[in-house]
Amino acid sequence: MKSNQEILNEIGRKLIQECFDPTYANMESLRKKENPPQLFKDYVEVLSKIDDESFRILQRYMKNTLGNFLFDVLRVFEENEQFKIVYEQEGQQVDLNKISEMLKAEPIIEGGWIERFSKELKNDSPE
Repeated sequence: MKSNQEILNEIGRKLIQECFDPTYANMESLRKKENPPQLFKDYVEVLSKIDDESFRILQRYMKNTLGNFLFDVLRVFEENEQFKIVYEQEGQQVDLNKISEMLKAEPIIEGGWIERFSKELKNDSPE
């Protein structure tokens, strides 16, 4: 069985690289898109008109919003015993709430999952 820290790193890496990063990167791709689907035309139009400084501010807002969303989703699991996030390996189960001091804060704390595992933030450092 993996160590508690390895398990937390694994879920953190997955949440950030498979959920946070694609959503965060979507704003940049919409800003550059030339023939967007009709659904995104309004977004593309607005994002293509704002200056670089305003776009960086909007990126910081997106980073904070996504971090807060992850915090709130994990808080549901942390504060409601009937909901569990369980890691299972070789028939053994580990409740993530029990191996983390504060699961909900793991993404957003200093040195947390977003800071350590986001490939998008390493690429453009909006702060």
